Amino acid sequence: MNKLQDILSKTNTSNDTVELLYKMPGKLTKATDDCMYRECDGSGLIHVIREDGSEVMVICKCREHKELLRKIKTARIPDDYLSKRIHDFHTKIYQVKESVEVAQYARRIATRYVEQYLEMEDMGKGLYFYSNTKGSGKTLLSIAIINELIIKYKIKPLYISVVNMLNEMKHSFSSKESNRNFYSLMESFKHAPLLVMDDLGVEKTTDWSEEVLTQILDERMSYKCPTIITSNMPIQSLQNKYPAGRIKSRIEKMTFPVVMPEESVREIISKQENDEIAKMFFK
Repeated sequence: MNKLQDILSKTNTSNDTVELLYKMPGKLTKATDDCMYRECDGSGLIHVIREDGSEVMVICKCREHKELLRKIKTARIPDDYLSKRIHDFHTKIYQVKESVEVAQYARRIATRYVEQYLEMEDMGKGLYFYSNTKGSGKTLLSIAIINELIIKYKIKPLYISVVNMLNEMKHSFSSKESNRNFYSLMESFKHAPLLVMDDLGVEKTTDWSEEVLTQILDERMSYKCPTIITSNMPIQSLQNKYPAGRIKSRIEKMTFPVVMPEESVREIISKQENDEIAKMFFK
């Protein structure tokens, strides 16, 4: 301010003029590469002077993007799926006509679920994606749904494979505060606004694991917390995997079943990638 006053004093500029120069409408924050949109300095805030001379801090859109990334990170989504959306679920990649039709149906259900999520949330309804074939796209489509919901509704979902869920709870017993840690994990799984349980049925079934899963599902059903589940078996077959019968009945109540193709898109993609690499090696 003093330097500017010294400069302007030599040009016979009054203090009132100096104040007006300082109050010229516009953005004071200098944009840097720390902002992905180059609109702020990376802080997520833009210092602006309005037409009436008042000063405000405006939230930059990079801040919303960072918040979405934070929610995706806290959702524990694997790195390979961080940016996946429903349009990334390509139905034409399947090679069997029936698989393409089944994939199109599943994608349509996923799209409608996102569009009508508020109604689904009120009902406590999730989805149950199933096919016997590994790599058929169940995980991709389920995570694509929660990425869409994070962006559209700003929810805080949680993704975890059932194997990892049970392992984490087992390992919590080895800590000094085993009861507290186990309880904390259970609460996070029971009350996540939206929970994705991946690969149900792959885990080794014991009385303990069945009881833990039953408690989680029972609580989520009682509080109408939507749950998306992927599995290698239809709901009807869960009775054989979980003989107590309580898991099957709860999942029937909590989810809408969606069949997935009996074709491994993972194998197709791997072959395509290897073909491209072969071209690089032998061109």
